[in-house]
Amino acid sequence: MKRLLILTIVGVSLISAADAQEEDAAQKLTLSPADPAEGSVYDLDSRWKTQEGEELALKDLQGKVRIVAMGYTSCKYACPRIIADLQRIERELKDETLGTDRVSLSFISIDPETDTPARMKKLEKDYKFDPKRWLLLTGDEDGVLELAVALGMKYRQTTALDFAHSNIITVLAPDGRIVHQTAEIGADLSRTLAAIRKAASVTK
Repeated sequence: MKRLLILTIVGVSLISAADAQEEDAAQKLTLSPADPAEGSVYDLDSRWKTQEGEELALKDLQGKVRIVAMGYTSCKYACPRIIADLQRIERELKDETLGTDRVSLSFISIDPETDTPARMKKLEKDYKFDPKRWLLLTGDEDGVLELAVALGMKYRQTTALDFAHSNIITVLAPDGRIVHQTAEIGADLSRTLAAIRKAASVTK
């Protein structure tokens, strides 16, 4: 019994140490966000491809409240947590009258060289995203930089596979104006949800 207790304590300690190391790695790869641009992001001219390989312009996304985050598919630290927050938001919205015709979610790659439409499609499958609600986008380096600046998102490549980046979730009004942002992952999402409901003119 005593040995079992010791093994349990050791096991918990190892897990805690691993969690701490992961948190440290995530912090080292986190950049503070910049101030976002004014106006509509849908005024940007960049072209993008969806997880289905379809090409579109940002202006084609008008008409819905859109919850947006930027990251990359091979990210092991912050991006899975950002996606978890997006899925938390999605679960909250599913319990309301905010259907796919009013609200959509987008994960947009900052690593266009690696993140092909096929890679984005795999991300959709891995996380079991509902394609009726989720739009995953990949573009070119100029378009990514342009959108990142508009959203106040900082990023830089640190290794062949990794990027340091800001952890931002942005709520866009149907016309593409930024109505809310949060840079805290795993935190209380009540203000973000309130901004979404207000932008969609729906209250809980």
